[in-house]
Amino acid sequence: MSKHFRIVIFALTALLLASCASKKEATANKATMTWQYEIEPTTGQATQGSILVKVWSYSGSKGVARTLAGKNAVHGVLFKGVAALNEQNARVPQQKPIVTDVNAEETHKEFLNEFFKDDGKYMKYVNFINNGIPAPGDIIKVGPRYKVGVRVSVAKDALRKEMEAAGIIKSLGAGF
Repeated sequence: MSKHFRIVIFALTALLLASCASKKEATANKATMTWQYEIEPTTGQATQGSILVKVWSYSGSKGVARTLAGKNAVHGVLFKGVAALNEQNARVPQQKPIVTDVNAEETHKEFLNEFFKDDGKYMKYVNFINNGIPAPGDIIKVGPRYKVGVRVSVAKDALRKEMEAAGIIKSLGAGF
């Protein structure tokens, strides 16, 4: 095999791999814009100012759904809140959404698009439990898509301060 032929094969392989990675990123970005997920409380030890949640993300790809878990967890804490959990030996209080203005996502669209882009600022507020690896039974085939559950810790107090600094919410000390 000639040297030039090997170089061409290597270049085509690299191009194909880059194309696949780009498609996965585009799929993740597209899925982010529709915010299709469920968020629920989970038990465990969270650091001060953080909340533990399980996020169920939907995608045609198991890998993309796992990638979306961090974004979805932060979005859920910001805009949906988290229900209370009352089980036999566990009690997790309800967490109201940090952002209560129903128009905030549209009003602050430019900031939020930048905040939630891949490797965006949202990553500062996310810590994946078990390195983001779903537990057995947390990858469910639902029609043509996957529903993937990932446990995540979200630094809600720091996230609140970020939203205050960005002018999306008023500080807790601000008057009515």
